[in-house]
Amino acid sequence: MRSFRFISVIILFIAIDCVQAQVKQDIDSLYQRLNSTLDDTARIGTLSRLSNLMLKTKQVEKADSLIEVAEKIIQNKNLSTPYTLHWARFNLYFEKKELEKALEEIEITISQLEAADHKHQLAKARNYKAMIFLYWGRFKESIEVYEQNIAFIKKHKLDDLLPSAYSGLSHVYRNIGNIEEMRKTLVFMADAASKTDNDWMEADAWFRLGDIGMEYDSNFVYAIQQYKRSLKIYKQLQDSAMTAFLILRIGWNQYLNGDLDSALNSFLYSLEYSLPINRLTAITNAYGNIGTIYRDKKAYSKAIDYYKKSIEYSHKAHDWYNLSWLHEDMAKMFANMGKYKAAYENHILHKKFSDSLEMRKYNAQLTQARTKYETEAAKQQLELLTLKLNQHKFYTYGFAGLIIIAVVIGFLVFRQIRVNSKRKITEMNHKISEITQKNLRQQMNPHFIFNTLNSIQYYMYQHDKISTNNYLTKFSMLMRKTLENSQHTAIPIKDELDALELYLELESLRFKEKFDYKIEVDEDIDVLIHKIPTMLIQPYVENAICHGLMNKEDKGFLHVGLKLKEGFIACTIEDNGVGREAAMEIKETKNKNHNSLGTKITESRLNLVNSLYGKNMKIEYTDLKNDAGEASGTRVVIQIPVMT
Repeated sequence: MRSFRFISVIILFIAIDCVQAQVKQDIDSLYQRLNSTLDDTARIGTLSRLSNLMLKTKQVEKADSLIEVAEKIIQNKNLSTPYTLHWARFNLYFEKKELEKALEEIEITISQLEAADHKHQLAKARNYKAMIFLYWGRFKESIEVYEQNIAFIKKHKLDDLLPSAYSGLSHVYRNIGNIEEMRKTLVFMADAASKTDNDWMEADAWFRLGDIGMEYDSNFVYAIQQYKRSLKIYKQLQDSAMTAFLILRIGWNQYLNGDLDSALNSFLYSLEYSLPINRLTAITNAYGNIGTIYRDKKAYSKAIDYYKKSIEYSHKAHDWYNLSWLHEDMAKMFANMGKYKAAYENHILHKKFSDSLEMRKYNAQLTQARTKYETEAAKQQLELLTLKLNQHKFYTYGFAGLIIIAVVIGFLVFRQIRVNSKRKITEMNHKISEITQKNLRQQMNPHFIFNTLNSIQYYMYQHDKISTNNYLTKFSMLMRKTLENSQHTAIPIKDELDALELYLELESLRFKEKFDYKIEVDEDIDVLIHKIPTMLIQPYVENAICHGLMNKEDKGFLHVGLKLKEGFIACTIEDNGVGREAAMEIKETKNKNHNSLGTKITESRLNLVNSLYGKNMKIEYTDLKNDAGEASGTRVVIQIPVMT
């Protein structure tokens, strides 16, 4: 049993569902207004409002084009830009995540509203300014703007804007970890929403207070009380999606509090709301949690039935997280029942879906690491430039009071400092590239390790001690060789081929003689002297096996050859598998969400090596065809410059 995820996304989808019909009606009305006779000021205002509605429905390009039309009217007629158009620009930039431009536009809007003394719109605009600071991570400034605006709203009795101000402020406190202030602010939000009959905001406040009780206090009774307050309002609003979701929340807290019967009734009750509207996320959670309750009650037959229903709906929803924990719980349940084969099968499925989730995390972490590296590199370059400018000023002032000999000496010293600075920059970039390459090497082959451990586990289940021992011995040798090689940026070809040979032996054992292989090295290549980047060949060999040969019906063959060419070593990996096009179709059919990072990371490493050593490493792919023009395999040629 697991906690519910993606709360904000669910609420966003629900909110969109609620406003879609009204927004469409407003858009149609404004388009009709545009087609009528309007003066320039009215047309600009209509275009601004229409662009804001387009942004609500995520039609960013249409909104952008409408703003451009309004700007052309202003330019052609030499008119001043009204605050409504600045506000529309703010919404556009905010949607594009261009926060600096968004802040500039909302500040212009605020200035115009202050001059015109539009208090209500002014308070609303200040809320948006505080929200920008929140998204930007400038939490102190966000709190200051929210608090000043709350005082302004109270002073001028603009009570309808209080709930949204308190809501934004509570999000700031959540981000900085000040839960007590967040709790107080949400209580203020609920009270303000109740006094202004803002049912949606009041329901949201009680909902988030329930989350505090569950997530931070582990006070499940308190959490249930707040969720029930929110549930009562959403029922009055006839919001089936949020009603189902809140009943699930209540059931989850009842389960955490040890009240299994109440939790079971809640999960069954939630299905009365989620099934008619086909809310897949709520349905999968309800069925899965019902299965877990029956598992805890040792009613295994009912547990299996509900687990299977949850798995069916999880596939429809493409919910790999839900599938991962469902198969994990089922594996444990079957193990407790003594059904080890079923336990093993579910364990493999758990690994499969959890592996897909890990790959997504790897992608996100890799992107984050790259962004952080580029930001830090730019910052370091700016610091070095500032240092150079300071040094330049120092020597300029010194030269003014020196004789001709001192000028010559100073020039020589300055020249030497510049040379040293360039050398330091080069060394720093060299070090950054080595560190980046090392980080990329450490992310290689998570699939191979997982698959190897699963194979070892399979032999253990089969009580095949000889195969298990043989597999473990070779696996330990490969891991030791990999760890030794990973300490170096480049290694002798012999070390790389020794590790590759061990890898191929393991894969041959794991896939039960599914393919033969051969490694050939040109006699002109000195495998002890010539070097290549660590773990360069293995990802392409793994790709050939997993996507080319494993999808082939009969036994396959893999050939790895190294030949010395003029100025480089040509490494050829050739298989007689199904070919890249067929492999891609099979991959999309079997697992649309699985993305192998091995070759992508290797290509990133090749780019780093080229930058690091001034080399020109290239990769060429060739789709092989037979006489009938049918796919008969794939050839990959890596051009490796000679390194010693």
